Amino acid sequence: MGPYVGGAAARAARGRRRAHPRPLRRGLRAAHRGEVLSVDFDVPAEVAFAFLTDPRNRPRWQSSLRRVERISPPTPGVGQHWVDVTVPGFRPAMETTVLTPPVQWTERGRWRSVRAELTLLFALRPGGCRVTAQARVTGWGPVGPLLTRLAPYAVSSDLRRAARLLSRNVTGQ
Repeated sequence: MGPYVGGAAARAARGRRRAHPRPLRRGLRAAHRGEVLSVDFDVPAEVAFAFLTDPRNRPRWQSSLRRVERISPPTPGVGQHWVDVTVPGFRPAMETTVLTPPVQWTERGRWRSVRAELTLLFALRPGGCRVTAQARVTGWGPVGPLLTRLAPYAVSSDLRRAARLLSRNVTGQ
């Protein structure tokens, strides 16, 4: 009958009032899942994977970044961490949590009350690869809901920019 969320059922309504449903555990509501989007790249998955997962390349394709600092260790891997320096001046601490070349990469970031997670999945397609991104941003206060709504647009735009950059490098334009 669905997932077990714990606790007893909501008590019966009294009079004309409705029963108050218990809150669902995180992850069960659509609002707790990240946005999913895909962008086609005209390069092999290995090339796209190497470019997108190296923090040193991020300012070239991620519009909100000025630079990346304190990359440790210097080669991509699980546990690699760095600090993004964004255009507005925010400095989220980032960490690679999953690295399965050339299939999947996940990063997690935090800045004050904001938490973000981005997963990139790489699939072969004729003439290149398809990068599917799942982005989830959560936060408290007035900034949280705004970032949650804007994140998918930014991720989509940034991935399209990365695809154009890689396509130009391959074609020599």
